[in-house]
Amino acid sequence: MPRSSAFEVVLDASYFTPHQLQTVAVGRLGFQAGTRWLRDHVCSHRTLVSQHRVGLVLWAWQLEYEQPLRFEDADDALVEVCARVRGPRSSQLEVEMTLSGPDGVAVRTRAASVPLQLSGDQALSGTPAPLPDRIVDRFGADERERSPFRSRVPALRAMLERDGQRLASVTLPTRVHRHHCEVADQWYWAESLGFAGAAREELLLRHGSRAPQLRRALTEGIRRVDVTWLRAGQLWDQFDVHTTGYQLGDEIAFVSELRLADDGLPYAYVVERV
Repeated sequence: MPRSSAFEVVLDASYFTPHQLQTVAVGRLGFQAGTRWLRDHVCSHRTLVSQHRVGLVLWAWQLEYEQPLRFEDADDALVEVCARVRGPRSSQLEVEMTLSGPDGVAVRTRAASVPLQLSGDQALSGTPAPLPDRIVDRFGADERERSPFRSRVPALRAMLERDGQRLASVTLPTRVHRHHCEVADQWYWAESLGFAGAAREELLLRHGSRAPQLRRALTEGIRRVDVTWLRAGQLWDQFDVHTTGYQLGDEIAFVSELRLADDGLPYAYVVERV
């Protein structure tokens, strides 16, 4: 049976919007959960980096809100997490987390990371490489999956472009500051969810009166988020966040492209659905 870890998190007002847990807060909890699972069952994240010279770069992430969990609903929540190695060459680490309140599971996340062989410099730079056998051997047989994880973002973007009604777009400039970063002065991936959320809200402020259906993102909250990262942002990088709102049937969706301001190269895509 795959191993799991569980811990209680005390909820405070900073985790929430009026309707639900903030996406950035869920991302931070998911990262903490994955780090705890590694410490409990394989080795600590610090040991993985400093002794084994293995880094993990998040490539794809999914968030699904299953039922409401608001600030007034509970003092604490239960986080449960499990992990497995994926790909025919152990080229991915997948982490699944649930966060449960009084009425059961409120949030599910799934994250897929790509291992790096680190060079040993302070920037934690490295090149993609399979997890070494000495690490893979610490996973049980039922914690290994030969098929790779596949991001849904390309298919979602194509579907919305093809079949959806484009309602409005906005471009919001932003910069990566140190409080957006982790120890190596690369952006902390969860903060890019906040960049996309800020552009979505700017879209609503500018175009909500012309396309009132977009306001459902405020009145109902976000139901699902799918993200893929193509590369990591660095300290003081200047980005443009280009966000487009779509309607597809009864669904409202927002696609945010984070791209470097100097050359327009995409760094991440965030798809939020209401």
